[in-house]
Amino acid sequence: MSQRHVRFNVNELARLAADAVGANICVSIEKYPDGMYNKAMLLTMDNGTQVVAKVPNPNAGKPHFTTASEVATMDFVRNVLGTPVPKVFAWSSKAEENPVGAEYIIMEKLPGIELEHAWPSMTIGDRLAVVKAIARYQKSWCSVSFKKYGGLYYAKDLDISTGNEPLYTDANGIDVKDSKFGIGPSTEREFIDNGRATIDFDRGPWGNVEDYHNAIAHREIAAVSKLPRLPKSPITLCGPGTYQPTRERKLKALHCHLKLIKFLLPADRSICSSHLWHGDLHVANIFVNPSNPTEIVGLERPHLPKDIEQLDADAKKQAEALYLQQSLCSLYNTLTHHQNAQLHAAFVFQQTTSHLLLLLARNLLIDGEATYLSQVAALEATWDELPGAKGSAYPFSFSASDRQEMEADTEGVVRGMEAMRAIRESIGELFPEQGIVRTELYDDALDALEQMKQQVIGEFAQTEQDREIWRKEWPFGT
Repeated sequence: MSQRHVRFNVNELARLAADAVGANICVSIEKYPDGMYNKAMLLTMDNGTQVVAKVPNPNAGKPHFTTASEVATMDFVRNVLGTPVPKVFAWSSKAEENPVGAEYIIMEKLPGIELEHAWPSMTIGDRLAVVKAIARYQKSWCSVSFKKYGGLYYAKDLDISTGNEPLYTDANGIDVKDSKFGIGPSTEREFIDNGRATIDFDRGPWGNVEDYHNAIAHREIAAVSKLPRLPKSPITLCGPGTYQPTRERKLKALHCHLKLIKFLLPADRSICSSHLWHGDLHVANIFVNPSNPTEIVGLERPHLPKDIEQLDADAKKQAEALYLQQSLCSLYNTLTHHQNAQLHAAFVFQQTTSHLLLLLARNLLIDGEATYLSQVAALEATWDELPGAKGSAYPFSFSASDRQEMEADTEGVVRGMEAMRAIRESIGELFPEQGIVRTELYDDALDALEQMKQQVIGEFAQTEQDREIWRKEWPFGT
């Protein structure tokens, strides 16, 4: 809880917000529900203007950098890429230099309503229009390719010199210099979460994609080696009878990864270029004007089952819902394929073993080392199919006992995942997604998880030592 607790002067925040929008005074403060990483409030001024104020929690990221990068990124996205994001009226990334006593961002309140509220009543034409708009914005994001990999900042907020080098290449292939912005350290969650914020490693920027992926591997190696305890997996129950992670296995997987990176990267380096991207688009953070949809017609879409009229009412409703979802996916894929070939090629690469290994390696501090090592062993049979492996020898040698151990570890991981899934299904809304349950359900959740712990111990523990390990490694409750 301490990582989500932040002290700040609300009155000073309200005063600064009023000054930022030319009002005399803030007359109302309405607190939004707490997010994982921020406190947010709706402030209403005496002239009727409303703004949103956001104060980051300690777990939001490295002091200064997360706020500074967010503000600069919003500016660039709004004014260069043409994506409608909130305008920032005032901000500070230096808690010790402002009267609020914390970092803050004061921004405009977006018009419209959240898509999740409009979606149920929208027609198929309205929904297709939303998908089309998202594809259009993504094309805009792909149109600007940055010269480095990292986070975007105002140049004045970086300790490093940006020099006179181009910042990015535009849609016409022209190098663009912009002294207002610079590329600095990454603020990705993977560089912060699960204790990584406390570890010293290379946070960027990086000049090419291979350096970027090498830095990710070295980041995980540093975290695995230096953290006092390995974080607990959120997707697998780990203990005697399932799978028990060790630093040695994680480091073995990561050192394998370092050898593999150059063979895994796409042969088409155009899909490795550096872009701004929104990796968490969903119906709760997209705002729409439901009174002005654009109907889309004429695209090839999936077909309803031929026997739909013979289905009962519930089955017919499910078939129609599935058809609608498939239609939206088909539209998105069609638009991306024809209008954004670079992004479509990246999506194709995401279906490959190479991408799976690059993805698994990003989070080996938490879990995935057993699967990773099994995948590496399996590569021997298909080595030449990797993008960069043509004409090279498979660089590993695994004995029969090594492979048996990998297989046993993978089977243990599967048992652990099935056990975790069973708990989630058994207790439903009491399951603490990302460590959180609703306040009114907290005590019931603790009771339910205690019962689940006893069931798991009864199923997997064979000795008193096993039972003690399960009590120590149990990922829920106190």
